[in-house]
Amino acid sequence: MIQDEKQKKENTSQQSKSSDYPYTPEEAIQAWQDYTNPEYFYYLENSYMSPPHLYIREVIQAYGLENDPRVIKADQEILRLALKIIVDPPDFAQLDEDPPLEYWWYFLRRIHLGIYPLDLLPDHLKDIYREHLKKLGKLP
Repeated sequence: MIQDEKQKKENTSQQSKSSDYPYTPEEAIQAWQDYTNPEYFYYLENSYMSPPHLYIREVIQAYGLENDPRVIKADQEILRLALKIIVDPPDFAQLDEDPPLEYWWYFLRRIHLGIYPLDLLPDHLKDIYREHLKKLGKLP
């Protein structure tokens, strides 16, 4: 009986959390994975189009899914694309407030230029960025 009560509370908590965002957890993950396709990456590299598309990663973070293997793989692929293609900085005027620097996905241009702090990236992206910094001559 207590286990059933606990499960009901968890389900209710997830439902209310899901209703706070325009995407379900699965929709958010799928949408983020879509941007690993170079044809769709344009939505992340364009200054005016990127804020609502980058917001999807913020939703993933809010759901606590940043360590989901699918998200980790998509993060890595998106970072690799951002290192190849210089992206415009997002038009932050479209957001309610400027994102914190820890939300690396909003700072793909800084990452591309090698001016984003390495220590703010999640562990699964640090090696990729570290190699990029070495190529730029910013790390030994």
